[in-house]
Amino acid sequence: MSELAPADRSALQELNARFAWALDDHEFDALREILMPEAHYVSVGREFQDLETIIASFKARTESRTTRHGMGNLLLSADGPGRATGRSSWFTFASNAAAPTDPEVYMVADFRDVYVLTPAGWRIAERIITPVFRRADLAPN
Repeated sequence: MSELAPADRSALQELNARFAWALDDHEFDALREILMPEAHYVSVGREFQDLETIIASFKARTESRTTRHGMGNLLLSADGPGRATGRSSWFTFASNAAAPTDPEVYMVADFRDVYVLTPAGWRIAERIITPVFRRADLAPN
């Protein structure tokens, strides 16, 4: 493993921010510009092998849900030409109420990612989410 160029590091930080905002803004179609078409995604007992199934899983949520995702401790390294790996910790505040009031932490999780550089820019090829702390009562329906 080796160091990433500063421009690549910045682009991957931006990619992760775009992922968080896509989820928080319920703009799930934006994931097409963030994830690879054959993305492997694992989170809380769900496992998906392609982008369209991932998007459909988010769109299937029907409840009134407000979230804010944040990321910290991002470690990135080059993993060959046009490939990188990442490890980070994420936290999610969530409410399933129509009008959220007090913020509640739904989950703190470790993310392990594989990124691939495409002609359109960096994309997430694999995201493995491992909960560390999780409040099941705040989970999406």
